[in-house]
This record gives sequence, structure tokens and C-alpha cells, in this order.
Amino acid sequence: MWVIAWIMEILRRVFVAFGLPDGAGAAWVLSIIGLTVVVRLLVLPLYNKQIRSSRQAQVIQPEVQKIQKKYKGKKDMVSRRRMQEEMQAVYRKHGTSPFATCLPMLVQMPILFALYRVISAFPGISSGRREALGPITKELATDFEKSTVFGAPLATNFRTAASTNSQIVIGVLVLIMSATMFYTQHQLMRKNMPESALDKSNPMYRTQQIMMYGMPIMYIFMGGVLQVAVLVYWVAGNIWNLCQQAWFIRNNPTPGSQAYKERQKRLREKRERKGLSKEEIEKLESEDAARAGGRVQPLGKERSKKAAAKAANRALHNDADDSDVDEADSDKPEEVRGKDGLTEAERARRRYERRQAERARAKNKAANRKKRVQQNQKKRNF
Repeated sequence: MWVIAWIMEILRRVFVAFGLPDGAGAAWVLSIIGLTVVVRLLVLPLYNKQIRSSRQAQVIQPEVQKIQKKYKGKKDMVSRRRMQEEMQAVYRKHGTSPFATCLPMLVQMPILFALYRVISAFPGISSGRREALGPITKELATDFEKSTVFGAPLATNFRTAASTNSQIVIGVLVLIMSATMFYTQHQLMRKNMPESALDKSNPMYRTQQIMMYGMPIMYIFMGGVLQVAVLVYWVAGNIWNLCQQAWFIRNNPTPGSQAYKERQKRLREKRERKGLSKEEIEKLESEDAARAGGRVQPLGKERSKKAAAKAANRALHNDADDSDVDEADSDKPEEVRGKDGLTEAERARRRYERRQAERARAKNKAANRKKRVQQNQKKRNF
């Protein structure tokens, strides 16, 4: 709350220095919008990571669905654990995580809660019931309470609004907030998801649908208890996210999505206008497809050396026995192996077999123990 209060006051002073009137007025409204911009710029690296993780999560959906289909109907603990291990191996292979898409939201929620509490503290500060909060003195709190957005005071909400005009302004802000949230999710689903992910049986597709319809409805119910200042912050943030996502979808779309096809079409037309030949255009398109094929998990120094040595030995072997090498096998990519010489799938399989053996030994011990108890019981009865 102290940090949020200082950021708002510094931004207000900046806008006043640029010619806006001091005291109650537009400077306070713009300070809230400026707070939105500051927060969004701070979380921009996390947003970039979220976009990359979302793309990778969509690209690996066929592999994830294959694993889910493999363990469909198996409810025992061993099968569920085995499925989780194989899915984690797929996520590590592609350098993504199912939780990476939540990072920007997790970072922004404490800021939103702090802003809500700061706005709630202004009436108490202006009336003298509460001490100053950082730079927010009684005079500044009074100026904030007198500031309005189209006639609606910044510190009021739908329930405490003193006029119908304020309720109408709050209702419009809530509708804009819900509409921008819906369009953001709709844009993400319809333009930036590959056709393979647009399957109703796909859990990610179902999650996106729930968010597309559920979040706007939740906003409508939440809007009645949020102050006008918080609604301004949320609307500005949604508009920022909408524009930012539109830029990313246009310039860095997910491979296989509608936006990706539209971008490839624009690039082809641009290269044709430059006078490039058909062969040059096809070469550039193949390079674009290779770059968009997904992030390769980086290797450590030792693993890079081992991978290079294996590649060199394989090349020598292929040169010596070229006639015995099948073309399909030669195009198969080398699987990344660790220091133990195993891939992630082989390592997960060994862990599974080791646990099965441990359970079998524990089961045999329990059976032998029970058998000895029964034998001792028979002897005592005899």
C-alpha cells in the first residue's frame, strides 16, 4: 500500500508539472492510468515468458494428449504417477511449464489488492480517522475524493454511489472491462491456437473456453464492489493487454494457427514485391518454419561435448556404411541423453520399474510376516 501510494503521488506530480491543475481533477485519474502502465512494463518480461510458454504448451498438446490417451481409464496411484512423470518429461524437453502462464497474474494480484486497500483508505485519511499513508496527507486524500470520472467520484462504488449518473458510469466501466476480457480470450483462441489444439476433448481448449465465458461474468459481479479508481485501473490494464496481445499475435504467432498462416501470407507477398525468386522465398519460408518449430532445451558444457562427439561418430559411421542406413532412421533426431546415458523417457521407465520392484518386495515381506504369524498361532493352539 505504501509503494502504491508513492507511485500514484509521484505520477500526479509529474502530470501537474506538465500543466494539469493541482488538487482535485484529471491528474489523479491519469496517475491511476500511469500506475497501470508502470505495472504492465514491470511485468513485460513475465508476459513474454507467458507467451512463449503458451506457444510451447499448444505445440506439445499432441504429445500430451497421446500420454493422456495411453493412461485413460487407469485410476490407480502408480499409473497416475507414471503419467505425471511422462508429462513432466515432455514439458522439460520443450522448456516450458504448465504454471508459467500464470506468472503475470500472480504478480499483479497483490498490486490490485493493495490498490483496492489504498483507495478504501482515502475516506478515512480525509476525515482524520486514519493517519497519513506515505505521501497521502489529509489534503491530498480530500482532493482525491473530489476527483471524478465523467461525474463519478474515484472513491465510490456502485453500492455507495450518490447519484444515478455515477451508477451509469460504473456500469459502463464494468461492461468495457468484461468486453475487453472476452475479446482478449476470443482473439487468443480463434487466431493464435493451432488447429490441433481446437479439439473439444483438449483440456487446454476447455480451460480457455471457461476463461472466455467465465471471467467476464465474474467481472460483472465483482464490478459492484470495486471503486471507480480500481475499475479505471482494470479497464486500462485490459486495453493494454488487448493491444499487447494483438501485436504479439500479428508478429509472433503460434505455428499452425490462423494468425501464423496470415503472417506467412504477408511475408510471401512482401518478398514477392521485393523481387525474390520462388526458390528464395521457399528457402526463407523453410528457415522461418525451422525457427518457429519450438525452443530447443539448452545443454550444459559436458552434455554439449558428448552430443557433438556422438554426432561426429554417427557422421563417420554413416559415411562408411551409407548403403546400409535407412533414410527414415537417418532423419530421426538424436535424443538428448544425460550423464547416465539415458533419455528422459528411459529414466522415467527405470524409476517406474524400481518402484514396482520395491512394492513387490514390500508385498512379499508382508505376506511372509503374515504367514509366520499364522504358523506361530497354529503352534500355540496345538
